Amino acid sequence: MCGIAGIFSFAKNAPDVIGLMTDAVRHRGPDAQAFFRSPDGVFELGHNRLRIIDLSDQANQPMTSHDGRYTIVFNGEIYNFNTLREELLVINPEIQFSTESDTETILCAFSQWGVEMVNKLDGMFAIALADTLSQTLYLFRDPMGKKPLFYYSDTDYFVFGSEIKALLKHPVVQKNKSINHSVLQTFLHLGYVPEPDTVFKEVRKFPAGSWGKVGRDLSLEHHTYWEPKPAGAEQTPSDPTVTEEASLKKALENAVSKRLISDVPLGAFLSGGTDSALITAFTARLMPSSLKTFNIGFGEDPFNESVYARAVAKELKTDHHEYTLTDKEASGLLETYLHHFDEPFADTSSIPTMLVSKLAKQDVTVALTGDGGDELFLGYGAYDWANRLEYPPVQWMQPLLSSVLRGSGNNRLKRISSLLEPVSPSKIRSHIFSQEQYYFTEEEIRSHLLIHPEPDSFSYSDDPSLTLSGAEKQALFDIKYYLKDDLLVKVDRSSMYYALECRCPFLDREVVRLALNLPYKYKKRDGERKWILKQWLKEYLPDELIFRPKRGFGIPLHRWLRGDLGYLLTDYLSEEVIDQLGLFKKDYVLELVRRFHHGEWYLFNRLWLIIVLHKWIKENA
Repeated sequence: MCGIAGIFSFAKNAPDVIGLMTDAVRHRGPDAQAFFRSPDGVFELGHNRLRIIDLSDQANQPMTSHDGRYTIVFNGEIYNFNTLREELLVINPEIQFSTESDTETILCAFSQWGVEMVNKLDGMFAIALADTLSQTLYLFRDPMGKKPLFYYSDTDYFVFGSEIKALLKHPVVQKNKSINHSVLQTFLHLGYVPEPDTVFKEVRKFPAGSWGKVGRDLSLEHHTYWEPKPAGAEQTPSDPTVTEEASLKKALENAVSKRLISDVPLGAFLSGGTDSALITAFTARLMPSSLKTFNIGFGEDPFNESVYARAVAKELKTDHHEYTLTDKEASGLLETYLHHFDEPFADTSSIPTMLVSKLAKQDVTVALTGDGGDELFLGYGAYDWANRLEYPPVQWMQPLLSSVLRGSGNNRLKRISSLLEPVSPSKIRSHIFSQEQYYFTEEEIRSHLLIHPEPDSFSYSDDPSLTLSGAEKQALFDIKYYLKDDLLVKVDRSSMYYALECRCPFLDREVVRLALNLPYKYKKRDGERKWILKQWLKEYLPDELIFRPKRGFGIPLHRWLRGDLGYLLTDYLSEEVIDQLGLFKKDYVLELVRRFHHGEWYLFNRLWLIIVLHKWIKENA
């Protein structure tokens, strides 16, 4: 697990630029730092290493192939690298590996199979591989987008790195960067900036599940090698056999087992919910009496799940560590999280994620997580709404219902009124997500909020070739956007800030494939979400720890904005700031603040979006 940076250019670079870029992501790999410059000066690569597998200096990067042609910088882990080594040695018994690292395996695999190598890799990765002979750069990113990769391209420079902050250390990127106003509307609707865009016009996210090639003209061509997608109704069994259900469980157990490969201490995040509890149960069975688990709680209900995490840890006999987050600590870390993420990012669960990472890092260097379980097994309440909104009677009555509920004095009904607003088919998925998060509707953004709205900020159409329920369509949308561009970003930036590697067994490619093709009734049955996971969990836990309401990993932001974080409303939503930045209609923003203070608590996330955006622009524009 590491931080990478690189420059591919036929122009002359200042000698210290690659060093500055690499230093900017030093937190991702504090154990070693090294650089590579090709003899012709075309390639400059930088690497910060977090030692996980093969702790020797010989496994440091950048690493060059034995023939001297290829040099790699790589962020991530390849879990099947030993199997690939055996396969390579069968093909070419003359290969002599000089390390026990997955990095060297990637180099040999590329020498043997070229870009087809990526289909053999089982893991999470962002790989940059320079072919110094042909003066070509190859890029690879893992199927689910676990590991980040950003790039900048013009006629003279191709610049890349693990985080945007690395690219901004390059003087050409810094000089040419400009705010991408077209994504601000999307941010207000979704709370994050979806791939491939970033908040800067000139900086892009390299797509997940893709490989790319940059030739001498410095232009990027990229190809998709994998995407999360059900097989289709004609290929999906109407009812899985016991064998097929067992295949999914076995795949998840294998995914956990593979992710235990490590030469440093390993633990698990344990929130007390279904997903983390199941991953911890599988892990504890393989690591009896040695598994450390970690949890962050809050001082008040309904946000404090520490009691459940503690009970689960007791049942599973783990070495459990927990920490209770106070309002003061949260407000202190808030500035760090907003600055560290480089882009406007509204997910405040980044704060407890950073703290649980800090806690875990005191004892381990690798932590397993339950990320992906909700999206693959229909764990969110939004999926119930996606089903309801597919009923023709509800569709016919939506405008009337929305109007009636909007006039209600009940906060919950007012929220539902926004969700029931009719939208086009290309907007329904983002609309349902947005309103479940208490964010702005697109109509609200265009008609009431922005002074200069964009004509179309975001669209997504369901695949007509797939016969899926509304819930499954919504879950597929979340996998392609929310999981990849919000949740995985949150986990990567929060954990790597403290040089902690997080591994997600649910996002194993085979687990994802099988889960996407599992019939609906195995995901939700008799009103119970994630039904099949809970059946498996019965082997380890009593029912009272399994069948309970979902609470999530949020923070009491609406209360904090009325207390310790109230200064943010004054600092970033004042008339002066609104006028100064000129993005929003002042009267509407001030009215939202007034309504929030007078009891419409559900508006807190709308206000938070504006705070985050105003703060980011004031600090970066």
